[in-house]
Amino acid sequence: MLAKTSQISDMGKLRVVLAGNPNAGKTTLFNALTKSNLRTGNFHGVTTSAAQKTYGGVTYVDSPGLYAMNAYSMEETCAAGEIANADLIINVADALTLQSGLNLTRRLIETGKPVIMYLTKLNQLKRRGGKVDVEKLSLYLGIPVFVCTPKQLKRQIESGVKFNSQKSGVAFSEAYSAGREGISRADKLFYNRFFALFFFITAIALMFFFAFHPLMPGALLKGLTESLIVDKFGRFLTSRMQNEILISLTCEGILSGAGAVLSFVPQLAVLYLFLTLLDESGITSALAFATDGLFEKVNLSGRAAFSLVSGFGCTAAAIMTTRGYSTENAQKRTIAVLPFIPCGAKLPVFLTFLSPLFANPFPVITLFYFAGLFLSLLFSFLIKGKKEGMLSEVTPVIFPALDTVAKKLYFYIKGFIIKVAGVITLFCIISWFLSHFSFTFQFVPADKSMLAHISRILVPLFYPMGINDWRLAYSALCGFIAKENVAATVSMLIPEFALGIGEAISLSTFILLSPACISALSASCKEAGLKFTVKCFIIQLIISFIGAYAVHLLFL
Repeated sequence: MLAKTSQISDMGKLRVVLAGNPNAGKTTLFNALTKSNLRTGNFHGVTTSAAQKTYGGVTYVDSPGLYAMNAYSMEETCAAGEIANADLIINVADALTLQSGLNLTRRLIETGKPVIMYLTKLNQLKRRGGKVDVEKLSLYLGIPVFVCTPKQLKRQIESGVKFNSQKSGVAFSEAYSAGREGISRADKLFYNRFFALFFFITAIALMFFFAFHPLMPGALLKGLTESLIVDKFGRFLTSRMQNEILISLTCEGILSGAGAVLSFVPQLAVLYLFLTLLDESGITSALAFATDGLFEKVNLSGRAAFSLVSGFGCTAAAIMTTRGYSTENAQKRTIAVLPFIPCGAKLPVFLTFLSPLFANPFPVITLFYFAGLFLSLLFSFLIKGKKEGMLSEVTPVIFPALDTVAKKLYFYIKGFIIKVAGVITLFCIISWFLSHFSFTFQFVPADKSMLAHISRILVPLFYPMGINDWRLAYSALCGFIAKENVAATVSMLIPEFALGIGEAISLSTFILLSPACISALSASCKEAGLKFTVKCFIIQLIISFIGAYAVHLLFL
C-alpha cells in the first residue's frame, strides 16, 4: 500500500490554494468553504484574478483556471504565482474530464507542495454510467482524494490532512470509468453555430418579452412596485410631515427619484434570470464554441461571446472577463466595443423615455438592445488589429441547478437594491438640493436654482435632438456617473414627463451609444490603461451625439 505519511498541523498560517482546470468548480467550492458570494458560471473565464479570504483560521485562495504550469495567458500566470506561494493545494478536478485533467494534477504534485484532490460533478458522471473508486484513485495518484461535502472537507483541512509520499501499482482504469463518453444530443444541437445563434436570439427576445410586455410578469410587477413605493408610501409619508422642505426632499428627491428606479427591480430580475440560466446551463459556453468562426469575421474570437453576453448585465463585469485574453490587442478591442452593449442599468432609461409613447414597449426596446449588439460587432469589424485564437473548456449543456440559479439571482438583485439605496439615493439628494436652492441657499423653484443656471449651459448640445429643457440635458449627462441616474433624475425633476417620438428615440439613442458609467471606466483603466480608456471615452461620446442628432433628423 502507501508508505510514509505526513500531516500539516500549523493551521494558524495555512494558505490553501484552490487550483484546477477552467470550469472545474473552484469558485463554487471557495464560496462554500468561506461563505462568500464570488461570481460563478458554467463556462470558461469567470475567475480572472485570484481572490482570497481567511475563514476559520485558514486563508483560502481561489485561483483562475489553468491547464499547465507554463503560463499561456494572464490568468494562468496569476494561478501559477498563487500555487508557488501555497502551503496546501486543493486540486479541484472535474470528474467528467478527469483523465485529461491529470496532466495538471501531476504538475501540481511535482511542485513538492502538499496536494489533495477534490472531485466535482460526480452526479453527472454517474448519470452517464461512469464511476470513481476514491481509494484506488488515491493509491494511483499518491495523494488524498475527497468526494465529501465542502463542510466536511473544511473539517478535514482544519483537523489536519494526512499525505501519502508514494504511489502503489494501481492502474487508472481500476480507479476510474468515464461511462458513456461523447457529446449528447443537446450538445450536438448547441455546438451547431446556426442553432446556437437561433436559440440565443430567441432566448433574448423571450427575455425582453417577459420583462417588457404589458401583460407579462416584469411589467405587471413593475407597475405594482411603483404604486406601492412612489404613490402609497409617498402619500403615507406626506400625511405625517409638516415641513415643506422635508416633504419635498422625501417625496420629490428620494421616492420620486431613487424609488422610481427601485420599481424596475421586477424587470431586471427577469433579465438577470434569463442570463443566469444561459450561464448555468452551459449554453453560453456552447455559444462561444459554436460561433468562434463567425466572430472571427468581425475580428473577435468566440470567447468574446462570454464578454458580450455578460455586457447585457453589467459592462464593468463584462470588462473584467477580458482579463484572460491571450493578447492585449484582443482584450482592448473587446473593451472598446463593450459599452455599445446595453447593460441592465440602461433598461430603466429606455423604459422611462419610451413607455409613455408605446402601450407595448417590448418591440422598440428589444430593437434597441439588438441594435447595441449589432453596433458592437460592427465597430469591432472596423477596428484594425490582429485576431485572437480561442482556447476554452467546452462544458456540456445541462439543466441548471435551481438553488444555484436562485442564489445568483438573489445576489444580482441584492446588489442592485444596495446600489439604489446608496449611490443612486445620494445622487438624488444632491440633485434635489441643487435643483431647489439658489446660490444664496434660498429654497426656490427649480427654474431659479443652482442646477438650472449650470445646466442651461449644456442645453445647446441637445438642441439638434429636439431638446431645449435644461432638466433633460442634465438628466442625460447624469448617466456618466451611473445609467440609473438618468431615470431617477427624470422622475424627480420632470414628474409631468412627456416627449415626442423623435425626441424620445434620439435621447434613447444617445444613452445607447454613450460611454459607460464610472465603474466601467474604472474597470477599463485597470485592464487597458488610462490613455486607452480616455481615447475610447472621447470617441464614443462624439459618436453618441452624432448618432442622436442623425436619428432626430429622420423624424423631422
